[in-house]
Amino acid sequence: MRLPPGSSLYTARNFITYKKGAAVNYISRNQALRKLQLTLADFRRLCILKGIYPVEPKNRRKANRGRLANKTYYLAKDIRFLTHEPIIDKFRHLKSYLRRLTKAKARKEKTKEEALRNNRPFYKLDHVVRERYPSFADALRDLDDCLTLIFLFANFPLLKKLYEPRLRLCRRLSVEFLHYVIASGSLKKCFISIKGYYFQVEIRGEIITWIIPHKLGHKNPADVDFKIMATFLEFYTTLLGFVNFKLYSDMGLIYPPKLSFTPTTSLSTLCSEDEFSDEFLASLGLPIMKKPDINPVDEIEVDQEAAQLLGNTEADEENRRKEEETKILQKLFSKCKFFISREVPREMFAFVIRTCGGSVSWDKTMCPGATYDVSAQSITHQLVDRPKLNEMVVNRVYIQPQWVFDSINARKLLPVDNYLPGSVLPPHLSPFVEEKEGDYVPPEKFGQRQLENDTEEPTTNEASSIDLVDNNAYLNGNLKRKRTEKEETTTKPTTKEERKRAMRVESGQVQNVDVSNIVKRKANEERRLREMTIPKKQKRLYDKIKFSQKKKRQEVEKLKRKRTDYEKNAKQNITNDKKKQIKLS
Repeated sequence: MRLPPGSSLYTARNFITYKKGAAVNYISRNQALRKLQLTLADFRRLCILKGIYPVEPKNRRKANRGRLANKTYYLAKDIRFLTHEPIIDKFRHLKSYLRRLTKAKARKEKTKEEALRNNRPFYKLDHVVRERYPSFADALRDLDDCLTLIFLFANFPLLKKLYEPRLRLCRRLSVEFLHYVIASGSLKKCFISIKGYYFQVEIRGEIITWIIPHKLGHKNPADVDFKIMATFLEFYTTLLGFVNFKLYSDMGLIYPPKLSFTPTTSLSTLCSEDEFSDEFLASLGLPIMKKPDINPVDEIEVDQEAAQLLGNTEADEENRRKEEETKILQKLFSKCKFFISREVPREMFAFVIRTCGGSVSWDKTMCPGATYDVSAQSITHQLVDRPKLNEMVVNRVYIQPQWVFDSINARKLLPVDNYLPGSVLPPHLSPFVEEKEGDYVPPEKFGQRQLENDTEEPTTNEASSIDLVDNNAYLNGNLKRKRTEKEETTTKPTTKEERKRAMRVESGQVQNVDVSNIVKRKANEERRLREMTIPKKQKRLYDKIKFSQKKKRQEVEKLKRKRTDYEKNAKQNITNDKKKQIKLS
């Protein structure tokens, strides 16, 4: 029986319903805006700064109190947490400040307008960083997106639309972090792709990977909301400032970083007097100063001592292996002296070479911070990206830039024969791809071509191999023996002499038994029996797994076929070129 809306029983039931569970745990975005008394833009900004994001309830109908409207939901405890945030008051002060500023502009009260601009309210995000990252390891763990966004804005030109002081801050923070990686030698992997340069470092046991985009012409995309990105950037700049200060302090470096010598304006005529010190620092070609009488604690030694106290030999061996690997990388280019040509991206290669212990320089007219000229006799390697060179020095090696990245990923200096100017470079393989069992592994790994031996078909004896399973069944009388081709072709003996010759006993011969085929067949039978015992619910999951494995095998076979076709075409092109040269000669 349906109750009328005005009855007491109806109101009691309505009072009891939706007082617990999803209806109380979740809150819609409009309800959150009314509770916090904020606009949608300010609410988004506050959620980004505090790290609060929308959630999807398990039952949208219960969360929406029986209605099926499409809404954005947040956890009610997160919204209650935002009510005590002091940044909300700063947002309100900024709104009133902007109203007063526009009013002074409209009335053309210049003195009042100038006073308002000088007293603009501001807020800090230091307490937000401490709330979101209680420990330093948590901050390092969340540094991937932070570095990617900051390096992206650091490569932007100084435009008014992108707030020029913020871009300068991104540039300064990115240079500080690169100097720390150079001083600590914590680079592990690097890779060049279409998107940019991928780098991976290990700081205090945390793996950090980020992308630095290529320096190309900037064009503002129409489908990107820079306001939201600027909010993320506002928080990330504060976070990276804290991280840089902590890293520099623990390693005994002066923060903000300073060069080991004071550059003078006579060293560079490419920038103004106010900018030349920052430009020398941003060149990444000069060492930075350290604090006097401070010995930084070696993290690997601390880990080894802890492992010895705990008696964990596996951790001790792992730490030793990591220590040896880091030492190899830190001294990889210690005996090399590089010179970067004008056509090669200077900043990234200077960063990579100096991280691995090498010394690097470039043309003085290219950028400030060059330490030696191209005519120096001590240069061992020169990075060029041109097909031909007019002038070449005898006692130095001219290589293409890919050799530097491939040598770092291979953990050794690769031979330079495949990287000479004008030569076809070997494939630049990504070190971030870890091949698992069954995956396609290219024949080149870190520039080393694996020689493929021509597989010859094994010669089989004239006597055919007999399956042991069928042979045992035949001996037991359960199966008739299969006749071979020779037995079928031979006719029955007719004469008496032929019958005697057929009855003659001859010495036995060793039969060739294919053991691998027998083992494979038995394994397939056992697997088939195990598949028959799988329950129906788990059988569907098992079929999906088998289908994915089959699809993976097909992809691997497809890649192998493409590789063989490519090699055949390459060999054919080489032979055709040789024939053309012979005809021309």
